[in-house]
Amino acid sequence: MSELLAGLGVHWPAALGLAVGFPIALVILNELAFALARANHPLVKIVRMLRTWVVPSVAFALFLRLVLERPASDLWARLATTVVWVSIVIAMLGTVNTVVFERARPGSWQHRVPNLLRDLIRLLLVAAAAALVYSLVWDRELTGAVAALGVTSIVVGLALQEPLGNLFSGLMLLMERPFEVGDTIEVGTVGGVVKEINWRSAHLKSNRGVMQIVPNSTLNKEIISNFSRPRPIRLEEIEVAFSYDDPPNAVRKALLEVADTPGVLQDPPPIAATLAYGDSAVTYRLIYRTTEEDRWPVRNEVVTRIWYAARRHGLTMPYPIVSNLHYQQTESFGKSRPSALDQLTAVPGFPPLPADVVEELRTLTFGRGEMIFKEGDELRGVHLLLSGAVSLQVVHAGEPREIAAVASGQSFGEAGMYGVQVADLRAVALEDSEVLRLSPEVVRALFEASPRLARDTGHTLEVRRRALASVRAGARA
Repeated sequence: MSELLAGLGVHWPAALGLAVGFPIALVILNELAFALARANHPLVKIVRMLRTWVVPSVAFALFLRLVLERPASDLWARLATTVVWVSIVIAMLGTVNTVVFERARPGSWQHRVPNLLRDLIRLLLVAAAAALVYSLVWDRELTGAVAALGVTSIVVGLALQEPLGNLFSGLMLLMERPFEVGDTIEVGTVGGVVKEINWRSAHLKSNRGVMQIVPNSTLNKEIISNFSRPRPIRLEEIEVAFSYDDPPNAVRKALLEVADTPGVLQDPPPIAATLAYGDSAVTYRLIYRTTEEDRWPVRNEVVTRIWYAARRHGLTMPYPIVSNLHYQQTESFGKSRPSALDQLTAVPGFPPLPADVVEELRTLTFGRGEMIFKEGDELRGVHLLLSGAVSLQVVHAGEPREIAAVASGQSFGEAGMYGVQVADLRAVALEDSEVLRLSPEVVRALFEASPRLARDTGHTLEVRRRALASVRAGARA
């Protein structure tokens, strides 16, 4: 047998080794592949590739070189060696990708590496291996190949401007990293969760479950809003209109009550703002924050609760109505309000007024926190609180101190009851308040008609003077 192989120019020890070793290697790899497949192990693909491509190509190359003793410059030997190197490089890259990236834990740096970066690294490694094979196996100079590749790249670049533009845009996005897989972004009119980033585009899954493909060139040009950085918090704004008859502070209080909906973050606290005065209503804006994943359920609940809050607080959300009037207007279309005289008459303990001083009455409305008057203001008459609450304060060391609280039906600012006087304290509305200002002439007429009212007012004035003096004495001490 050895003489026959020698006669054929065959190296029989190498032939015997291949004849025994090659089947054994295939059997071992085959059994290993079955075991990994039963365990659902990701390396099963690599083992199958070794069994199907790497081992047969290595055996064929060894057969040509060792058994048939073909020189390295032989065409078939070079082809076999090239196949060996290609299969080895592909198997190595697949192994690294499986072990390092596909089996990475969620949240690790391996898991966060974009697919585009992996593809570029594989491309560079394959190009380097191809250059080595071209130089070492085929014994060619790389300079000529690089020159030819440069000319070819110009032609290819002109023909593939858009794909190459997406590729380089992807590289720029990869270096800047404005978003990662799993982030929720918005680009122009497109938005969703980033599911994949490749050399040409990014795949976004919208809230409706639709997969949207956005080219990298578009991502590089448009403004990208990333709702997952620095944390997945979304600021929401809801605009709603209420009637001009509804006090703004009452509307804002109702909106802040609605902002207590589960899912609305309280740090920073929600804001209810008076936005604008429209043609038929006052527009308000409720601003709150919530997590990105709860954005739509929370918004739905907040908008729904606004309707119930409006009904609960007696607020009106008007809508535009066009009416054709075919009669002569004799009265105003607005809601009639009681006159200042009617409001004064409704307060217990106040006598009727003579007709000649009725014109000296004036109704004033103040919102929560507004200053009715402050130290140094000129007082022209007395203020009567019709509704709400007022705090009388004196300022010491830059801090206001309350000396008295005024309830509905009580008067304040008595310093101006006999003429123009300078206020020695301030009056602040603690809530939405309605005040009736009585001129000195009205005060005189009331005192003449009711001596008891004059005594009670004088007593109240004396009590407040003593409280003011006590606060100032304590401040000096």
